Amino acid sequence: MNVLNTVSTRDALVDELRTLILSGELEPGTPLTETGLSEKFGVARPTVRSALQVLTARHLAVQSEGRSLIVPDLDISDVRDLYFVRLPLELECVSAIVARNLSLDEAHAQLSVMEQLPDNADWGRRVEAHTAFHVAIVDAVGSPRLSRVYSTLQDEIQLCLAQIKDSYPQRQELAIEHRALLDDLRSGDPDRARAQMRAHLAGAVTNFIRHSAS
Repeated sequence: MNVLNTVSTRDALVDELRTLILSGELEPGTPLTETGLSEKFGVARPTVRSALQVLTARHLAVQSEGRSLIVPDLDISDVRDLYFVRLPLELECVSAIVARNLSLDEAHAQLSVMEQLPDNADWGRRVEAHTAFHVAIVDAVGSPRLSRVYSTLQDEIQLCLAQIKDSYPQRQELAIEHRALLDDLRSGDPDRARAQMRAHLAGAVTNFIRHSAS
């Protein structure tokens, strides 16, 4: 007998709030109150409280100075620290992929998803496709522990992109950047591949700084 998986109300609320936060619909600094969310989604306050605990653990809700929970507003130091952690992880992935000639078929598949998004695709879908591409590069190495470590960064990576969506005005800009990155990873030249990944991640930090200053 097959058993169907069911999604709890708490998990459904977590998914909905995560989508709203990472798409930018819930902007940085937006209050996340039990009363407000209970009324908005028609669920009990204990369910909201439990959902907010999950979001807090995933760094998608933080305490404000007034101690209430809000949508995080990443600043330049946050983003520099995030990419400080990302850089060595992804550079090691690049080195392993090139040295061992590992398959990048899944990364190519995720890039195709990114490239085929329709003109009216919302920013949240583009960010999800972007994250799936980078996850595929990490997973290509075949290290469960590395993949597990990287998974803890994914929501903050997407949150960072949600805050700078205005710096990618053209629909295909993300896809174009990642096509160049994939081409260099497939070149067989470790120095070229590592240089492209380093430049790619540095460019993301630069975009965030530029956007924050505008």
